[in-house]
Amino acid sequence: MMEMTSITSFVQTISMMLIVIFSMQVLTLARVFQIPMKLYSSSGSSRYSVVGNFSIEEGNLAGKPGQGYYIEMLLGTPPQKLDVLVDTGSSNFAVAAAPHPDILKYFNSDLSSTFSSLDKEVYVPYTQGDWKGELAQDTVRIATLADVNVTAIIACIKSSQNFFINGSLWEGILGLAYADIARPDSSITPFFDSLVSETAVDNIFSMQLCGTMDNGGEIDVGMGGTLIVGGIDSTRYTGEIQYAKVHKEWYYEIVMVDLKIDHISLGMDCKEYNFDKTIVDSGTTNLRLPKAVFEKVRAAVQRGTVFQGDNQPPLEFWRGEDVLCWPEGLIPWELFPPITITLAKSDNSTFDIIITGQQYLRAVGDQYDPTENDDCFKFAIAPSDSGTVLGAVVMEGFYVIFDRENQRVGFAETTCPNRTPSSERYRSLRAVSQSYYWNNTSSCWYVKPADNSSTLLIVAYVMAGVSTACLLPLVAMIIHYQLMECRRRYFRPGIQRDENPLFSDEELIAPH
Repeated sequence: MMEMTSITSFVQTISMMLIVIFSMQVLTLARVFQIPMKLYSSSGSSRYSVVGNFSIEEGNLAGKPGQGYYIEMLLGTPPQKLDVLVDTGSSNFAVAAAPHPDILKYFNSDLSSTFSSLDKEVYVPYTQGDWKGELAQDTVRIATLADVNVTAIIACIKSSQNFFINGSLWEGILGLAYADIARPDSSITPFFDSLVSETAVDNIFSMQLCGTMDNGGEIDVGMGGTLIVGGIDSTRYTGEIQYAKVHKEWYYEIVMVDLKIDHISLGMDCKEYNFDKTIVDSGTTNLRLPKAVFEKVRAAVQRGTVFQGDNQPPLEFWRGEDVLCWPEGLIPWELFPPITITLAKSDNSTFDIIITGQQYLRAVGDQYDPTENDDCFKFAIAPSDSGTVLGAVVMEGFYVIFDRENQRVGFAETTCPNRTPSSERYRSLRAVSQSYYWNNTSSCWYVKPADNSSTLLIVAYVMAGVSTACLLPLVAMIIHYQLMECRRRYFRPGIQRDENPLFSDEELIAPH
C-alpha cells in the first residue's frame, strides 16, 4: 500500500512538473510571436483565451472615399460571400436579400439549408436613406476568422431608399453597437454579442482605418484598414492607449469637454459639444458637430488657414459644397491648423486627441478633377442635428479600441502609412496626449429634459374638468331662463303664432 502511494505521489509530481514546463514554453512562444493572451473570468471560472490570429485579419477592410469601410462576410450553408459596411453607429446586421440596381450580388436565402425565418418585419432609417426587411437566422462568420461560425440574427433587406451607394462595393451593413439601439427593439441580439456568447472571442474589438494612402505619390481612390476581433494588436499603434469611458451603452457614447483650434479653446459651455450626445461612429464619414459648435469651428479653421495673397478657399469649400485641388503629392498640409478634441477619461481626468488637415481634408478621388492630374479634397467637418459624431476621418488618425468588457473606447497613435510623401513632417502634429486633471467632467454631460407630456396631459384633463364644473351652473341657468322666456312668450295674449318650423324665433317676436 505504501509502495502504491509513493508511486502515485511520484506520478503526480512528474505531471505537475510537465504542466509547469509546458506552460512556460507557451508563455515564451507568446512573447516571441506577440500572441496576446488574457486571463478572464466567465461564470466564476478562469481560463486563458488566445485572442485571434492578427496576421490573418491584416487588411480585411477596404472602401472608397466617402463610402465607408467594408469587410467580407460568409452567410448560410453553403456560404455566400457578401461585403458589408462596418458601422459602430448601429446594431443591426443587415444584408441585401433581393436584387437592387446599385449592387452586384445579394444573399439568396433559398440556397441556404440553415436559413430560418423569424417572421418579423424590421425598418431602419439612417441620417440618409432607409431600408425595410424581414428578420431571420443563419450561420455567419467573418471571412478572415476561419472556423468561427455563429448563428446570428440577420435582417434580410427587401427594399431600400438611398441606402446602397452605386459603386460602393458593399451589399449590407454590420452594426457593431449595443443591443439598445437594435431595430425593431433591444431584444434583437447584435452580431458581435452572438460572437462573444457563442465562441471564445473576448468582448473587445479594435479598428485601424488608414484612409487613402500613398501610392507612388498619387492619392489612391481606395481605402484600407483592419478590424481586429477579440483583442488589441500592439503593432498597429505607438505610445500609450488613452481610454474615454463609455457614458451610455447604446451607441459608443463618450463625453467631449473641450475643443481647440490651433490650440485655442472655443470657450463654449462643454454641454454644447455633447448636445445631445457624442459618439464614435465608423459608419459616418465626417466629423459632425452640433450646428452652433460647427459654425464656431468653421470660422476658427477658416481664420487659422493661411493662404498667400487672394487665393483663399471659397465659402462653398468650408460648407462642404466644393473641393480644393493641388498638383499630385504637393498638398500644403501646413496651411491648415490642428484641431484638439478633449475627451473625458474619468470624472476628474481627460486626454486630448489632435487631428490635422490630413484627417479633416477628405480625399475625393478623380471624380472632381477633370484633368486627373490633381489631388482634390473636401472639407470633412459638417453640421449635425443629432449631436457630435467622431466619424471615420477622425478615426483614421488613430488606432481605436472598443473595449466593451470595460465600457471604454481607447485611442492611440496609429502606424498607418503616410497619406503622401509630403505629409511625413506633419505626422507629429497628430497625437494622443497623456491624461491630465479636469474638475468634474460629468458637468459636460448633456441631460435630456424629462418627458413631461403625461403630466401635462393630466393637468389638461384636470383643468378641463374644473372648467366644466364651473360652466354647468351657468349652462343650467341659461337653459332655465330660455324655458321661462318661451313659456312667457307663448302665452302672451294678442299674438298669433305660426307652427311652421321654417320660421325663426325672430319672426315670432313682435318688434319694439
